Amino acid sequence: MATLRYKKRYNKWYVYEITNYWDKELKKPRQKSKYLGVAEEYGGTYTKIKVIQEQIIVAKELAIVDYGDSYVIDKVSKDIGLSSIIENSFGNLDSIMALICFQITEGSAMYNCNDWLIGNIANKLFPSAKVSSQSISSLFKVLGKQDLQINFFKNYITKFFPDSCGVLIDSTALPSTIHNTINAFGYSNGRIEQNVTCLMLVDKKTNLPIYFRAIGGDIADISTVKTTVSEIKKLGLKPDSAILDAGFCSKENLQFMCTEQINFITRLPKSHKVFNELVKSSKYMMETSKNAITYGERVVFIKSKKVQLYGHEIYAHIILDPNKKAKDTNLLLKNKSDDIDSREKENLDSKIKNAGYFILLSSDLIEKSEVLPSYYARQFIEQAFGFAKSNNNLLPLRVHSEQSIKGYLMLSFLALIVFIIIRQKIKVSMDQAMIILRSLKAKIFDNEIIIQEANKKTKDIMKSLNIIMPTVMGV
Repeated sequence: MATLRYKKRYNKWYVYEITNYWDKELKKPRQKSKYLGVAEEYGGTYTKIKVIQEQIIVAKELAIVDYGDSYVIDKVSKDIGLSSIIENSFGNLDSIMALICFQITEGSAMYNCNDWLIGNIANKLFPSAKVSSQSISSLFKVLGKQDLQINFFKNYITKFFPDSCGVLIDSTALPSTIHNTINAFGYSNGRIEQNVTCLMLVDKKTNLPIYFRAIGGDIADISTVKTTVSEIKKLGLKPDSAILDAGFCSKENLQFMCTEQINFITRLPKSHKVFNELVKSSKYMMETSKNAITYGERVVFIKSKKVQLYGHEIYAHIILDPNKKAKDTNLLLKNKSDDIDSREKENLDSKIKNAGYFILLSSDLIEKSEVLPSYYARQFIEQAFGFAKSNNNLLPLRVHSEQSIKGYLMLSFLALIVFIIIRQKIKVSMDQAMIILRSLKAKIFDNEIIIQEANKKTKDIMKSLNIIMPTVMGV
């Protein structure tokens, strides 16, 4: 006969069924128990608990991929709002972001992108990315469409440069041996070669690129300023000041800047007739303690004067660098030929007289101590070109049509935005940062991605960028 037995453990009563039986071998009565369930009180009803044996499924590890580099690029692009502008302007966000990550992390030929994608988390971050050679060529054509680029720049300028801003204007020649409507022979790297000119505007305050234009290699810089300023105004940018390289200094451009009331500073080329006149008129009492200005370890002499130039009042800052004067004079005389005619001798004497001199022109008066720093702010645009060329594989151009060239430059422009924002916030070089971030791996399973432990250097970069690294991601 079976009876119920209640055993209390903590605040629960565990119920067992007890059955008495005769053990023939031991020749004595015995009991066997069977667990029935749990009751809330002694003698109360019990609930039977079913014990289910769980089947343990071992997840299969599919791959180990580079994680940190592309994750950071994607996160920064989203955080600053660039990703949404790209998607709204061009579509194809996954493909574009995959190529941006590839340019920043690798910077090699585009046909390597597909192989890179296999071993990088980008293939999970951007699952719809198409990066075959044919797909990339098609994407360049999309990125090069004029109406889509205009839409992008309007949205980009509205978000990133809503107020009036100072701009740095410069250009660089991009060698290209492929025949197309925009490629042409021009002067580059001290020689004549086929190239495409990329003109770029950079914001003086944030150092971010604002706008670019692809121009034929045979078009002189001095003829591009009016068109460029007109275009950026149409896009919503309100430039109140500009720093221009000497290549943009011309009578027409200076008159245009004055008429448009854009404060400017530029360097006057020595080839201008007015250069010799200004130097000659300023040589008296030039090298005095009153005119001496110290910039770190460098000492120069500066005279600033208001001059009437091309129908406008402009300030000319005549600068003499004594160290450069000695160096240039030594070089001129060292290379002097013993057998020169009177014209060559006159030309040489003129160069010696002007050795060490350079002139900056500005629409407003600038304190002597601020003259050189104001102009040398343009170094930021040179850095932007340097970043694009060395880290984003901007050279040489291997695309064929004008539209594809503009599309390729558009992609490099987008990568440059992210590149500069990351570079400004971290304490190491971008090359080093990408190597450090690449060391952070992720294991990919059937249903999730597990990020491996980050080392201290990786954590420092993440902290600088205000990024919290996840430990698990869904597939």
